[in-house]
Amino acid sequence: MKPQLKIKPDIILVDDHQIFRQGLKAIINYENIGSVIAEAGSGEEFIHLLKTLRPDLVLMDIEMPGMNGFEALRKSLEILPDLKIIAFSVYTEEQYYNEMRELGAKGFVQKTSGITELEYAVKIVMKGESYFTNKTSKIVQDEFRQNDVLKPKGEMHFFPWFESQKNKSVYYE
Repeated sequence: MKPQLKIKPDIILVDDHQIFRQGLKAIINYENIGSVIAEAGSGEEFIHLLKTLRPDLVLMDIEMPGMNGFEALRKSLEILPDLKIIAFSVYTEEQYYNEMRELGAKGFVQKTSGITELEYAVKIVMKGESYFTNKTSKIVQDEFRQNDVLKPKGEMHFFPWFESQKNKSVYYE
């Protein structure tokens, strides 16, 4: 029997900009996307939170002073290997996407995205699948074309998603 998906995931926000965290928390709670159980302004603060909290999902910035998102992602997955993390960043450069994906991020969402896209990404990642914003989808699709050694892992979803026009690709690892 499949485990039931949690309707509202417990979320930790990790970003060095307090006003951004507070705004995102208000939107997530108001839109009933999840329940923000904690905020961290740095990678170090986030890792410290994991000593007492067990979130279902983390929305994590990449560039932060001190311990950046890459290192925080790596360390957090050592503590909680099944933790679902979505990189939430202004960066679309391939190097950022590749490193976060290789370290174990389950998704990548632009900070310029709308709330509908964030909500969709959270739902997809909470179902155990991967989600990547359209700005990173070209990178993914190019990778697939260039590498014939890829093995299917599941579905990867891209936004926008419309009932009449689903934009799904096979996710390879």
